[in-house]
Amino acid sequence: MDINIDKRSGGVSVIGLNGELGSHSEDSIREQLHPIVGEKSAKVVIDMANVRTIDSSGLGHLISLVTHARMTESRVVLCGASSFVRGVLDVTQLDQWFEMADDVDEAIVALGASQAGSSS
Repeated sequence: MDINIDKRSGGVSVIGLNGELGSHSEDSIREQLHPIVGEKSAKVVIDMANVRTIDSSGLGHLISLVTHARMTESRVVLCGASSFVRGVLDVTQLDQWFEMADDVDEAIVALGASQAGSSS
């Protein structure tokens, strides 16, 4: 799992995930993403456009990440999920629990942030 973090103006972090989201992703998510969502009132977009597959461990990682965010009054919006990932979220009914958007721009609007470009 490759993770790309793009800090944008308006205080939004856009996190691009690339590859397979599963048990092997735990360390990367814990070390790189939990500190971001742990910041009070953080606004985070997780771009899943390049996530090829997700398994139960991957779902657990996302649930843990969003739960952590909610505990710090932060918000996480998932976007760009492939039809496979959307299908998994639908079957598990987690699409009702996660905030979802079609793409990064829609997710930024959902967070109520400016759509200005990257600041890094």
